[in-house]
Formats: sequence, structure tokens, C-alpha cells
Amino acid sequence: PISRGAVGGSRGMKMAAFDPSSVKAISLDVTGTILVHRDPIMQTYAEAAVWAKLPNPPTEAELKPAFKAAYFEHLTKSPCFGHDEGLSSRQWWVRTVRTALENTGRKDYTDREFERFFRRVYQHYGSLEGYQKLDDAVPFLEWATGKGLALGVTTNTPVRTMETVLPMNGFHNYFKWFTCSQDVGAEKPQPEIFQRAWEEAQFWVPGIEKHEILHVGDSLEADLCGARAFGFQSMLLDRSDNPRVTVYQDWLEAPDYEGKSEQDILDSTVKSLAEVSTKFEAATVA
Repeated sequence: PISRGAVGGSRGMKMAAFDPSSVKAISLDVTGTILVHRDPIMQTYAEAAVWAKLPNPPTEAELKPAFKAAYFEHLTKSPCFGHDEGLSSRQWWVRTVRTALENTGRKDYTDREFERFFRRVYQHYGSLEGYQKLDDAVPFLEWATGKGLALGVTTNTPVRTMETVLPMNGFHNYFKWFTCSQDVGAEKPQPEIFQRAWEEAQFWVPGIEKHEILHVGDSLEADLCGARAFGFQSMLLDRSDNPRVTVYQDWLEAPDYEGKSEQDILDSTVKSLAEVSTKFEAATVA
């Protein structure tokens, strides 16, 4: 799909069509690319509110717009999960979730009531119950590892995703580098986070050039356009057929890159990670 801001003018170095023969490393997004939340997020929040016996617990329907507004507010006010303020992942989420409850009109919960509820939610997303591996993730990672490609993560997530979520889902052993927005203080599609990913890749593949890294993710703005504008090769993983894949940062603007067009975006779009490996194999045969 082509979303707002997707096609515009062009700038920077012209990128050639996908050239798998030059790829030495693959950078991957996380949520929506290799894993998803097992249940709808606001369903989890609503169930936690009932479990915690909050007075007049908010419903899933009430929480959806309230959470989205709170998420936008705090990512705007404290970008990259509080990087500049030195917040921990938990501190940032406490502020955001408190605001989400207030946005439903519930401003009188005591600190003890809130903490009981919040801990339940935070524990859920610190456990395997919170996540589901996408079916094509492990086969793709196994394939890429077998090809000798260096793998890394470049994602707009808090540090806890790197240090807890990936390891407990068994993903960490596949990856060489872990670049997240809270660590860097910049988020996709900003060039600074791709710069950090490139620097991390250079440690594992000395001398690797930008165009020798392929980035794959499910956001047009952040992944396809952001990576391409920086100089990586990139592919958009269209997960729109999966109802559990949610677009969280739908306010991001897609940067321009040389050769950007609707056709180029369509040509750079795949429906599964298996299609990425198929493109590699097809090029090898050709």
C-alpha cells in the first residue's frame, strides 16, 4: 500500500534496483516483521484493569483512542522512549499508560491502584504470553544465517525489546547488532539510527558499505523510505493481510530518495520474508 507522504520529489544518491549480489548484511525491524503481540493490546489492558479490580475499569473500546493519543503525546514530548531525559523503559511507559487512563476520564486512581494495574500489563509484555513469532521469521533467519549474511536489528522500540523480548523469544542468537531508538536517541526514518546500524554492521563486516546492507520492515515511511534515503537497500514487508500487525506510528512522514515513485515502491514490496529469500535465490540462478 502507498500511504500519505509516500511519493514526492527525490534527493540524494540514486539507488539501483535491488542487487542481492552486493548484500553482505540484513537489517530487520522487529514488531510486525518477526513477531507480533499475541493479543490486541487494548484487550490486554482492559483485562488487566479488571484483574487489578480498578473501580469502573476502562473498556477496550474506551482505551483504543485514549492509548493512541497518549502514545503520540509522550513520543512527541519525550521522544525515543525518554532517551534525552534518561528515562528507563518502565518510567516512560508509566507516564504513557497513566495518561491513557486519564484520557478515558479516569483521573482519580490512587498510586497503589495504578501500580497494581500497570505491573500486570508490564509483566504481560515481559513474558512469552505477550508475543507470537511470525511464521516466516525463523525460517528466514535460518536461511540468512546459512548464507553467511550478518543480521542485525534496527527498530523504533525501547531497550527492553532488545534485552528481554528478543532473547526470551529465542531471536537474539541470530543477530549481530541491536539498534533501537531509545539507545540512539533517534528513530526511523531519521538517518541517525541507520547511521548507528551501519556502524554496528561495520564491526561485524569490516569495510561494509551502505548499499551492501538490506533493511526489511513493515513500515513504508520508517523502513522502506527511511533506509533507502540513508543509502541502504530496502524492502517493504506488507503485512496488511495479518490483522495482528498494527501500524503504531501512523504520523511518520516518508523521506524522499532518488528514484522514488509508486512503481519503485511496489517493486520493493514483498508479502513475506520468504519472498525476500526467494528474490535472492532467483538472482543467484539468473
